[in-house]
Amino acid sequence: MSKLNIVRRCHNCGVILQCEEPEKEGYIDPAILENTSARVLFCNKCFDESRYNFVPRTPKVSDEFLSMVQDAEASDALIVYIVDLFSFENSFVPEITETIEGLNILIIANKRDLLPKSCKDEELREYVAHRCRNARLKVTRDDVILTSLTSLSDTSEIIEEIEKRRMRHDVYIIGATGSGKTQLISSFLHTYSNQSNRAITSANYPGTSLRVLQIPLDTSTYIYETPGISLDNTIGSKLDLEGLKAVNPTSAIKARTFSFDKGDVLLIGGVARIELREGGKQDIKAFFAHGVTLTKVRSSHAEDVFFRRAASGALVPSSRALAGPSDFDAFDLTVEETGPRDIGIAGLGWVCFMGDKQTWRIFTPKNVSIYTTRAKVK
Repeated sequence: MSKLNIVRRCHNCGVILQCEEPEKEGYIDPAILENTSARVLFCNKCFDESRYNFVPRTPKVSDEFLSMVQDAEASDALIVYIVDLFSFENSFVPEITETIEGLNILIIANKRDLLPKSCKDEELREYVAHRCRNARLKVTRDDVILTSLTSLSDTSEIIEEIEKRRMRHDVYIIGATGSGKTQLISSFLHTYSNQSNRAITSANYPGTSLRVLQIPLDTSTYIYETPGISLDNTIGSKLDLEGLKAVNPTSAIKARTFSFDKGDVLLIGGVARIELREGGKQDIKAFFAHGVTLTKVRSSHAEDVFFRRAASGALVPSSRALAGPSDFDAFDLTVEETGPRDIGIAGLGWVCFMGDKQTWRIFTPKNVSIYTTRAKVK
């Protein structure tokens, strides 16, 4: 009796797949090729080049911005670093942190109101300090202030701490776009009293084209409100206005719980998904804005469901620019630590689980970063 075998090709480049000669085109690991449930396959070369971004992307800044930060270093200024507490883990720019790592730093962790009220402030402060130390900043929990800034917020505690720490040096306020710098300055100016003979000015920082707000503190020192750092490694860089509305919470987020086992996949809108590749059954908690659609499916048909439902508008948010597998990066993450752990996607949210040597596969739009850390919300 005749037997018909299907010739399997790489989904990306179309080359015929083979598992005998690693140095030749079309090579794929034998175990993957033998997996008959895998409907979409990539040769190793395409999997590496088109599918995987092995190092999560970090944001970039201009040489002019770095020049300004170097001035802060040279003058031994106080750095007031404002972070968005909901999603700041991937916002640190290595070129900046390397420059300011030895300086006096005060962290303002904004948007405390977006995290559950059950969170303990001391644990949150330690979490922020831990993430800062991972970014090479010498920060302890005593260097972190939690707040929820608006233009009318009472910032007296923050201003008093700045005055105590600056020791008659300049103050540079830095942070990502949308982190809360403008709200801090607006509130500060409501109670500001100019003790110098110099005016508040908005002008290009010396030697650059960067517009800064310069507020005199006394006859020789200033607060510099620097331009917001543009984050091109977050989900926000991939979404339109409606998508941004869906992923940005406007009130305290609440955990959505899913029972997970090996082979389960969480579809996060039409923009990301997380799969448990190895590990035992447990409940996971998903922390995303209420407007984000969360759906649990099995891995055998996750990709088909993901793209089909995203295209139909059933998954929120979604994007026409994310039409197929080649539009996504994928990361395999093996968690060696035990205890409560998070896997997060920059600008989108995170899932919390009990670490126990699991392997997770995370799909994100290309150049959108992921992170893993101790649990932010326990």
